[in-house]
Amino acid sequence: MLTKKMRWLIAMLMALAMIAAACGGNDDEGDADAPAPAPAPATEAPAEPEPEPEPEPEAPAEAPEEDEPEAPAETPEEEEPEFQPAPTEEPEPEIELTATWRGVTADTITIGVTHLDIEQLVELGFSPATWGDQELVIRALADDINERGGINGRRVEVLVDKYNPIGATEAEAACLRLTEDNEVFAILFGFLGPAEVANTCIVGTQETILVGGTITPERLADARAPWVNERVTREVSTGALFTLLEAEGMLQGRSIAVVADLSAAPQLEQVADLLREHGVEPVLEVATSSQVADLIAQNQEWAALSERIRAAGTDTLLLVGNVSAGISNAALNGLEVDIWATDASGLGSNIGANVEPEDARGVITVGAMTGSQIYETDPRFQECLNAVTSRHPDVEIKHPDTLEEGEPLWFTSLSGHCRFFQLFELLATAAGPILTHETFAEAIANIGEFSIAGQPYASLGADKLSSNDSFQLLEQDPDRGARGELVPIGPMRDATP
Repeated sequence: MLTKKMRWLIAMLMALAMIAAACGGNDDEGDADAPAPAPAPATEAPAEPEPEPEPEPEAPAEAPEEDEPEAPAETPEEEEPEFQPAPTEEPEPEIELTATWRGVTADTITIGVTHLDIEQLVELGFSPATWGDQELVIRALADDINERGGINGRRVEVLVDKYNPIGATEAEAACLRLTEDNEVFAILFGFLGPAEVANTCIVGTQETILVGGTITPERLADARAPWVNERVTREVSTGALFTLLEAEGMLQGRSIAVVADLSAAPQLEQVADLLREHGVEPVLEVATSSQVADLIAQNQEWAALSERIRAAGTDTLLLVGNVSAGISNAALNGLEVDIWATDASGLGSNIGANVEPEDARGVITVGAMTGSQIYETDPRFQECLNAVTSRHPDVEIKHPDTLEEGEPLWFTSLSGHCRFFQLFELLATAAGPILTHETFAEAIANIGEFSIAGQPYASLGADKLSSNDSFQLLEQDPDRGARGELVPIGPMRDATP
């Protein structure tokens, strides 16, 4: 019989065995090494590499990418507004307009605009029709500038004066009215024809800017104020004529008689020399001495001259200056010659009233855009056309080819004055708010290339005072318009130096 002490011992042994079995787990040798639970942490120790995932919390250490919030520092666009409005970029508001020259006040620029007394020319037979109301055109163009803000903030005020171009008396009186009596800053248009000598009254004696007239070296030498125009010198247009004729194979092998009218006599030798530069020796060089208005004297002089032209074996007559007498007398005296002209101004719709349109058929010259081209395709002319018709809807400015004989030549007036106004506005604007002779001259020297009505290619410079650089060969066609038109027979060329 077991004693109480033995029963206690057996119970203790059984309890120890159960504990050993529970702690041994999958060990094959369980009971002797029961304390092995202590190494259990060692079996999990290899799991200490699990702390390696701890770098995941260290992601902040790799957070240069998370430093992307610094990107705002790399995008200066957000800071640019602090630097863009630099004080040096806002000088204009600080310039206060003041009176800067005779004819220029803080608010206005006063200019004079001359125009031909075309009604007298019609009466005398030098023009087939009037040019419409020229003063209406002039004031509409000035109003257009003012409604667009003026020139650098100043309004343009216009004084209009007309003159008879036959002689210089009326032109000189107009010069004095505008410069002495009214002290204008500049004059637009100037004087043409026999009245051209009065242009020196403007730029010389009266020291006033002129945009217009005809510039010659002799008159330019007397100028004491800036002078530009929208046409070209006879030398330039003649050189362009010969260049284009040569390009078309029409120049070489010709027997050419060069005849200059009285107004162009000083350029006769120069034109002949240009012809020689292109490899052609003139067979005759003559300057006539009769006045344009004296038709009887012209006809008598040309009767004798025609015999000299015929005797020289001439096949081509080159007219320098006014072409009316040469064209009409070539037909009158039976000269069988081709006719070329250095000046296009007396051709097209401006052909003299004493010239039969058929006699001018085939006359070749050089020029810029024709009236048809200007009316149909020139955006700068359209600006002026809109300026007039929007203010005077009752005025009909017809296409130059649709005019009936005797109808007013509104187009001629508008296209001419349009160029003068556009050229003046361009230069006066470039001269800036301090408008003086000096700043106007600087604008001429630096303006470079541009376009104005009728001149898709134009430029000015310190030594280039005539704007036109646009040239094409033109031929007189009497079947177009009321008395004939010039039509292109070659491509338009840019003659910008």
